[in-house]
Amino acid sequence: MNKGFTLIELLVVIAVLGILASVVLVAINPGERINEANDAGKKSDVGQVATALESYFTNNLGSYTGATSATLISLGYLKRFPSSTTLNVAATVSSVYATLVAASSGTCASTRYWCYTTATGSSAFLCKATAPTTACL
Repeated sequence: MNKGFTLIELLVVIAVLGILASVVLVAINPGERINEANDAGKKSDVGQVATALESYFTNNLGSYTGATSATLISLGYLKRFPSSTTLNVAATVSSVYATLVAASSGTCASTRYWCYTTATGSSAFLCKATAPTTACL
């Protein structure tokens, strides 16, 4: 008696494992997970710039005037300005936002934004056709 598996049995097991692997790959959707990770980084970038902007406001006698990406870097509030974020500055209200791409970031037929506004001191998800203003409107 020969001990072991036949070639047909081995091929059937390999085929079943391949089918299971493809089902799992489709279920976890790695492209969407990558988009979610990128969006998390963008949200973090918005938070870092928002903190730098508030520090600038405190040290600039209650005004955001003159706060640019270059100013925030040169004064030491940031080491680098994240390329994924946009800064809108006005004298009394400013905002920082980034564009999100993951479908799980919210139901939206337009562009998805993560926006921090100094008017409320908080960040929020926005669904807009145009870029946010200084008050994230």
